Amino acid sequence: MAICAAIDARVARALAQKIVAELAPTCDRIEIAGSLRRNRPWVHDIDIVGLPTGDGSAWESTLEEMVVRGSLTPVRRGEKVQSYIANKTGIQVDIYRAEERTWPTLLLIRTGSREHNIRLAQRARELGFKLRASGDGIETGSGALLKVYTEDDIFRLLKVPFLAPEKRN
Repeated sequence: MAICAAIDARVARALAQKIVAELAPTCDRIEIAGSLRRNRPWVHDIDIVGLPTGDGSAWESTLEEMVVRGSLTPVRRGEKVQSYIANKTGIQVDIYRAEERTWPTLLLIRTGSREHNIRLAQRARELGFKLRASGDGIETGSGALLKVYTEDDIFRLLKVPFLAPEKRN
């Protein structure tokens, strides 16, 4: 997938907010992630993490409606992530589907930054854990997934101070 040139975050945020507003009625939780969540002035794409309500059929229907009316063009549709191009702006939009158990880790990983994620993954290894890059959770040396309910839980588990998203660069 080609990465587009840097985009003014104000333009990307306005588009992200429209997408979130449209998907929100189909979600238990939904949040803008990535460099927009970190309040970067320029971004390369939009990342959104959502926890669909129920079986996710309303979520899928809403995404399909956005495609049919020409707002989004699908690039890749997987079970965990769907990538689109926003037709009016050409901005890539990656929409991640969380589960209740994966919400905090997926939001953390998709917020980034890459360097911040690498530091957290290294810290997890030091403590005998594995921070899954997929956002699927934190596992012990035996492969069991640890229960975390918030991003703050992850920082506590890794024994590092919590960093607000805008400081994760």
